[in-house]
Amino acid sequence: MEPLFKNKTILSKKNYIELVKFHQNKNNWKYFLYTAFYAFLFIICISIQIASKYYFPAILFFLFFLAFLAYRLIEPVYKTKKEYQSEKIQKNLVNYYLFYEKYLRIRNKMGNFKLKYNKIYKAFENDNFFYLYINKDYAFILEKSGFLIGNADSFEKFLKNKLRFKFKEN
Repeated sequence: MEPLFKNKTILSKKNYIELVKFHQNKNNWKYFLYTAFYAFLFIICISIQIASKYYFPAILFFLFFLAFLAYRLIEPVYKTKKEYQSEKIQKNLVNYYLFYEKYLRIRNKMGNFKLKYNKIYKAFENDNFFYLYINKDYAFILEKSGFLIGNADSFEKFLKNKLRFKFKEN
């Protein structure tokens, strides 16, 4: 069976940094609101414990609050740094994306993966890339200039049809 679209994208440091910037621009406000909401709840719990003169629970809430803030601030930096230092980015992994009617295949030196379109969490498009998120944190990067079969314009229409409300243009 011949693919409808075929794309070759090199997972370079530059492309990964573009993805990180795009992801941060899309999600920073949600991340901030979530963190602020839970920080506010922790502060209320600590205040209630202090007002009730229950100092031990107040100290415990404060320690959990510090751990929560540390996690929220350190975890994204750690994940990004770890991914950036991975072999696939450092050695410019070449991915081939083959799009068929009911699924897509991702081929690279690490293997051959099949993914049905209903498993795609969200898809975004900007001036240079398509980002196919498989969950809220991880995405496949497709360069618009990397199409070997088809082109970016017809691929955009294809994605809109396959993903409907999951596809967002920038």
